[in-house]
Amino acid sequence: MEVACVWECYKLKEIPCFVHTMPGLLKVLETFVACVIFAFLSNTSLYIDQPALEWCVAVYSICFILAAVAMLMDREEWENRLPISFPVFHLGLNLLSILLHFTALVLWLLYQFDEKYGGQPQQSSDVNCIDRTTHGMCAWEQRLAVAVLTAANLLTYMADLGYWAHQVSVGTGGQPTDS
Repeated sequence: MEVACVWECYKLKEIPCFVHTMPGLLKVLETFVACVIFAFLSNTSLYIDQPALEWCVAVYSICFILAAVAMLMDREEWENRLPISFPVFHLGLNLLSILLHFTALVLWLLYQFDEKYGGQPQQSSDVNCIDRTTHGMCAWEQRLAVAVLTAANLLTYMADLGYWAHQVSVGTGGQPTDS
């Protein structure tokens, strides 16, 4: 909300910068949410020695790097060096990120919260959450936070995909417009 207010107040629509456009703000949000996920994943006991959950961590890393590269490409005006149009490039990146995030969300939920896969469906089943001697979040709460943030990022990537699908379908090229 604050970004939108500053955007309106200072008439940032007149500045031709990718980050000041709707897809630019979505990319910033995608990378920010990934950073918050990484903060929760600093507790390696959430995923270590579990290949499916390690895949989830790889997905978060890959998507973060792809989003950062996309922002840098526009910032450095390298979008003209691509063999495909910039909107098609973003469309492909977002589609890949959606597919990856979808697999991460499904695997994270199964392996963290389904008893059949060794998960803990309720907070009360996590011994760390019962003993509240620490003031931080218990492991179950961290698992839940990563699941919610993964779903939020998936929705953000879907909104981003919708924007770029519209750009490709109406045939606008180059810099995004604020439509």
